[in-house]
Amino acid sequence: MVEDEDRKSILRAVKERVKQSEELQLTQMITDAIGERRNRDLGDLISQIEQDRGWPIALKHLSQARSLPYALPVGAGPHKTPIEDLKYRETIFAVLDCNGFEPIPITIEEIFAIIESEDSLIDASQSFHIECESMAIKQIESGDMLFFNLTNADNSISVSTAELIEKAQHDEVVSLSLNKRSGLVNVLPLWYCEKGRQALTQLGIHGSEINTEMFDVVISVIQEEIPTIESADVYVKEQSLIHPSNPLYRKLLTSIINHDIENLSKLSSKHSYYTLKSILQNSLDCYENSQSSSDFRKILSCVNAHVRVRAPESIIHLEELAHSKDMRISTVAITALGNFYNESAAAALVDLLCATKKNDIAKTTIRAIKNISNRCFETKYIVKNATESSSCTNSGRLKRLYKDIWKEIDDYYL
Repeated sequence: MVEDEDRKSILRAVKERVKQSEELQLTQMITDAIGERRNRDLGDLISQIEQDRGWPIALKHLSQARSLPYALPVGAGPHKTPIEDLKYRETIFAVLDCNGFEPIPITIEEIFAIIESEDSLIDASQSFHIECESMAIKQIESGDMLFFNLTNADNSISVSTAELIEKAQHDEVVSLSLNKRSGLVNVLPLWYCEKGRQALTQLGIHGSEINTEMFDVVISVIQEEIPTIESADVYVKEQSLIHPSNPLYRKLLTSIINHDIENLSKLSSKHSYYTLKSILQNSLDCYENSQSSSDFRKILSCVNAHVRVRAPESIIHLEELAHSKDMRISTVAITALGNFYNESAAAALVDLLCATKKNDIAKTTIRAIKNISNRCFETKYIVKNATESSSCTNSGRLKRLYKDIWKEIDDYYL
């Protein structure tokens, strides 16, 4: 009898261990999907868990995913890292169909407290959207309009709130005046104004002072006249400016102004794209003139930051670099594209494989396509369609690649 009880106890312990292992594996898959910005895969995972076991369990896994590390590509940082703060935040808002409200001053813990008693993801999204609208209106009325970007097509901000934000942001710009001395304009107040921040970021401006010629370019982008006043002291006290009420966005703004690539990587916000693009372009220009190893390492650092943030817009920029005549640059860009797990990156690499006549580039591109196919099932169909093209330079390689990736078992989510 004692032996039977011992066996039952052991079996219970084994079953419990297996269950814990399965739960951990499921949470890890969610962590990986968030870290790699595979929002569609994440949505499928959350929906499946909710369907099988209910919304509270799905939310539990989503919450626990924040504490697990995910693997970074070689060179993009440490081998494993916890999900970056703003990447996680932006993903949670996307899951709850509240894109565009990310700057509101609410913590992730407070968000989960609001939605944990709901019965479904749909109910959670609806209740949180109401909270977002209310908080956003209060924030705009307080004068804090930074990072409410109405140009993003996927934002969930209502028409009435969007009109309020647009008017407030316009009024904010036209009320500005900037100090000028010796041909330099202090644009720090412009950084703390959303329309100004967008213009300065898109133009790759670094720091708080620019010359009058560049200021004219900024004005042409904003399309509003901003008067400048000659002053013996162009220094502006940051205390007089309205800072983002959300501390994560305060840190993001400072990192964008200073072109702080390390902090931009650690935060991994979608708002980092234009700054990273500018830093990379400047590094490429320096490398073109010097061909030095130190400048090439700066390029690697910039490309790795693009991979870590994984903004969809980065794919277009990296695709351009993948066609570079400098093989060191093109190889880095191709390898980076292989870590963007979506159809756009796969299509860009397949097009490159069809066009290139360089053997080394073809091999690197094939490796990158195989890597994407591990996370993006649609890659197989993109490759299949390309094999039917009569203009492909590497049709034989493409057909072999198709056979190789089609043989692989799609068990990532099993």
